[in-house]
Amino acid sequence: MNSYYDLGQLTAVTTNMNHHVYFNILDYQVLPFSQHLHDEYALIAPIFQDNNSTVHRAGRICDWFDEHSHTLLHLDWPAKSPDLNRIENLRDMLEQRVKRRNQHPRNLVDLRYQILSEWLKLDATYLQNLVDSLSNRIQTVIKSRGGVTRY
Repeated sequence: MNSYYDLGQLTAVTTNMNHHVYFNILDYQVLPFSQHLHDEYALIAPIFQDNNSTVHRAGRICDWFDEHSHTLLHLDWPAKSPDLNRIENLRDMLEQRVKRRNQHPRNLVDLRYQILSEWLKLDATYLQNLVDSLSNRIQTVIKSRGGVTRY
């Protein structure tokens, strides 16, 4: 999870993602980070965006967001809509940085370490630029009538 102001913690999921795993991420990573944003930056209720996968729409998960709606707003994202989630940009950037390293990962432990190392090098300016670019992204999607864009 990340925000305009803060990088947040990167969570490595070492098993198949299901609603139980996702529920734990929400409880033990997302909720504390939301509280941190509230305490540090006076954000009343940060907005959380996911990608609409079936795991994200499980009944237990929807109930969790309803229960925590006073501290964390869940952005409803219509199915089959253009994906403007900045996490895609972060993933691409991390992948490129890992590929540019002199020593390539030999196994999953190395890969996790390298991704985390690159994650920790990110600065707030990069995140802020991604957030600030959202209005341009939306305008581009509108102009293309929902078609393919560079985003």
